[in-house]
Amino acid sequence: MRTIVSIITVLGLIVAFWAAILTTDAQSARQPGPVTRAPSPRAEPVVTDADRRARLEARIVNWTRTDRKPVLQDGARHSAVPVRTRAERQQPVSRTDGNGSGGSARPEPALPFEPQPSGTIAPPPTTSSFERTSGARGYRAPRLDLVTMPRVPADPIECLTQAIYYEARNESEEGQAAVAEVVINRSRAGNYPRDICKVVYQRNSRTCQFTFTCDGSIGRGAINRTAWSRAERIAREVHAGRSGLLPRTSVNYHANYVRPTWGQRLERVRQIGAHIFYGAAKPGHATPGSLERRPEPAPSTGLQFVRIEALDRAFAQATSGEAQTPIPQSTTPAGP
Repeated sequence: MRTIVSIITVLGLIVAFWAAILTTDAQSARQPGPVTRAPSPRAEPVVTDADRRARLEARIVNWTRTDRKPVLQDGARHSAVPVRTRAERQQPVSRTDGNGSGGSARPEPALPFEPQPSGTIAPPPTTSSFERTSGARGYRAPRLDLVTMPRVPADPIECLTQAIYYEARNESEEGQAAVAEVVINRSRAGNYPRDICKVVYQRNSRTCQFTFTCDGSIGRGAINRTAWSRAERIAREVHAGRSGLLPRTSVNYHANYVRPTWGQRLERVRQIGAHIFYGAAKPGHATPGSLERRPEPAPSTGLQFVRIEALDRAFAQATSGEAQTPIPQSTTPAGP
C-alpha cells in the first residue's frame, strides 16, 4: 500500500514540475522582447548599367596612371598577361636556349615612333612685341605697310616655309601643302614672278599678295618650333614634287570667312580646312594678283604723218652752227 502511495506522489510531483515550466514559457511569450529570425538566404546585389560604367571608367583611369595596356578578361578562364612599360621594353632582355643556358642579351625593339624632325632653317627673329591694335568693338587688324620692304630670303624653301607657317600653321598637313602648291603654281604660271621668293613677297601700290609680308607678322611674336619644323618639312616635300592636291591652274585661295569679289570670276576647285582654292579664270575674266601688263598701243585710226623737210633743214642748220635762214611758214597736211 505504501509503495502505491509513493508512486502516486512522485507522479504528482513530476506533473506539477512540468506544469510550472509550461506556465513560465507562456508568460515569457506574452512579454515583448527581441525576436530572433532564422537567417534567410543571402540576396545577390543588383548591378545596374551605371555601376558597370563607373567600374569601366575606374579601370581606364587606372590603366592611364600605371602606363599599362588594357587586358580583356572573361572570368577565371583567361589570365592577365603582364604588360611592361616603354622603359622596361627598351631594357636588354636575356634570351635562353633550349637547354636553359643563358644566351646573348639583345634589346627588344621599341614601338614605332616617328618624332618631328628638327628643322634646318632658322625662323625669323622676334623684332617687336606682339601687339594688337584694338578699337571700340575689339580687335582691329594692323595696317598694311607697303613702303617698308622686309628682308626677302634667297632660299625658296625658306620662303615656302614662311608662307606655310604664317598662312596655314593651324591647318592640317594637307591644307599646308595646298598653300605651298599655290605658291609654286604661281611661279610656273607666266603672269607672276618666276622666283618663289618674289611670288611670296609680291606687292603693288594697293596691297601685297600674302598679307603676312606687309602686316608686321614676321618677327612680331615668338615662333612655335614644332609648327615651324613641320612647315619646313612640308615645304621640302612640295618643292620636290611629292604632292598633287591642286591642279596647276590653281593660283588663288582665301579663307572661308571672307568673300572677296574676285572669287566669283574664278572656277572653284576644292576646300581644304578653312581655305577655299580656285583654278583658272572664267571666260571673259582675268586672274587676280597677276603682274600688271603694259598698256597696248591704241589701234591705228588711218592717219599718216608726212615728214616736213623745212623742219629737217632748220634742225641741221642749228646743229651745224650755220647761219639760220628764214623758214617759210608752210606745213604739209597729214593725210592718207
